[in-house]
Amino acid sequence: MLFSSSLFFRRFLFLLGFGFFSVSLGAVPVFRIAVDPGHGGIAKDPKAQHGDKYDSVTQTYLETYKQGTEHGNITERKVVLDLAKEVHRILKLTETDAGWKEFEGYLQLFSKRTDFPRVTFESKLTRETSFDEDPASDDPNAIYRLYDFPDPKTGVRRKGRLSKINEQKPHLVLSLHLNPASKGQTGGMGAVLTPGFKTFSQIKKISEKKKSQNSFLNGPWSDWLVFQSGWSKLENATADTWIYLHGYWSKKNGKETDISKFEGYRQNMVSWRYADDANWEKQIGKPGPYATTHADFLETGKFWEREKGKKEEWRREGGKEGFGGDNHYVTKELMRFVQYGLPIQLKEKDAPYPELGPIQKPYISTYSLPTYTNALCAFIEIGYVNRSRDMKYLTQNKKETAISLAVGIYSLFVGLDVKKNVNLPYNPKGKKVNWERYENYFDEVL
Repeated sequence: MLFSSSLFFRRFLFLLGFGFFSVSLGAVPVFRIAVDPGHGGIAKDPKAQHGDKYDSVTQTYLETYKQGTEHGNITERKVVLDLAKEVHRILKLTETDAGWKEFEGYLQLFSKRTDFPRVTFESKLTRETSFDEDPASDDPNAIYRLYDFPDPKTGVRRKGRLSKINEQKPHLVLSLHLNPASKGQTGGMGAVLTPGFKTFSQIKKISEKKKSQNSFLNGPWSDWLVFQSGWSKLENATADTWIYLHGYWSKKNGKETDISKFEGYRQNMVSWRYADDANWEKQIGKPGPYATTHADFLETGKFWEREKGKKEEWRREGGKEGFGGDNHYVTKELMRFVQYGLPIQLKEKDAPYPELGPIQKPYISTYSLPTYTNALCAFIEIGYVNRSRDMKYLTQNKKETAISLAVGIYSLFVGLDVKKNVNLPYNPKGKKVNWERYENYFDEVL
């Protein structure tokens, strides 16, 4: 049977949208994007008043607010906010016919094609300001905290940024950050990843002497972030594993709980469907998900059912990059788009391509954003605050960087036939994510 081109296109949109987003025949598909400029608040004392990660058990903040890195008068919070606003502006072009024409022009910089399937990106920023704009506030971190917290005047629970992201039910979160470069570090960018239950379960078994250390040391997650000086990468990974599981650090031997180091039950610090029912605190110390010892811990309850599910495995394990799931792919692909897009846009006729710092190995730990949202998370350390080459492109060439990210986001949803360039060290793959298999998972966060 033959179809007219317009009927075929409508059927294509319908099939593409089945189980993934609500769309009628002939409608333009809508994708929800949370653009998250990291940090925004201030590391201010006393922690009991200005901290983050509020724990309802101890009724206190467990950590000082992480305000991000800075170098001289350059601050992470400002650089990533300015870039995020530009990405947000470009994504919102897709909402109007005139804006779409401009957006198509950007797509043509990257692709051999001249026609592109129309989409709409419903973009929202997680913050539009920094604490600097209201430094005299009694609670300058109120709108910048990651986790839910009590209103200091009424005691009513207020939503942190993770909960606000979940309210949006995004398909994709773009979270932008900067790193400080150590001596000899050339700059560049890197993915921030958290593995899934499969890997944490493996490390748990290693700590219990039920599995060989080689299963970690020879695996893709072995280059774990070292946050505890003097501990090996496996010892750091083991501590992270028990923080993920029951909230407490393990001791260096990995066998025992360090009761003095508590990171909280983070799944209950967020407003979403996977938080436990009221009065869950009464189960603390008993065998089960709130056991305070390794031996008594059991992964039971709504959150752990989610963690063991296939969709979380797709998000965080395996995938196109070999490990890290779709989270790793979307992050690495957007970095490739920046590495490709900046030289393409900035190259003058007969002039060499500008050089960028390389894509570094991923930063691996038990991070909150990739864990406590259902969205695919492109969590990027997009530059080094004390490397002038990185700061130049992120500030002087902010628009070109934002265009590269926005075009990359389009490619993740639709695919893009990228013009190959052998003169550049990175070329995007241009392959869309298999969004359809997630069905309604992005809506099921609340």
